[in-house]
Amino acid sequence: MSAAPTDDAPRRGEPPPPGVLDGLREAAQRVVADVIDIGRTRLELATLELEQERLRLARLWLGATVTLFLLFVGVVLAAAWIVLLCPPAWQATALGGLTAVFLGAAALAAWRWKAEAERRPPLLHGTLAELHADEKALRGEAA
Repeated sequence: MSAAPTDDAPRRGEPPPPGVLDGLREAAQRVVADVIDIGRTRLELATLELEQERLRLARLWLGATVTLFLLFVGVVLAAAWIVLLCPPAWQATALGGLTAVFLGAAALAAWRWKAEAERRPPLLHGTLAELHADEKALRGEAA
């Protein structure tokens, strides 16, 4: 004996009741809105990181320019003063020694400046990490 179909159960080939499609449409709209919101948030994060990087580079450039200018003026004045203090027979030797000292100091300063410039996370590091976490979450993997 078979059970008689109830009136509220959908039959094969018949479209689902109108309320089901409305619910699916609303759910799809919420998902799309959430994806757009996540994308907007990530774009805002990327914009913030780019602005921070631009400001960091501007500070580095300004600091390097001021430092080099002051260093140049100080080196020229100090070298001239020291060479003028030496007796004429030693002036050439004093100038050569000062040149070696200042070139060594410049090499050390360049090495330290390069190390400081390299000591930072990659560009958009935070944004890429968030996008990677989002991708894992969407795939159902543990974060």
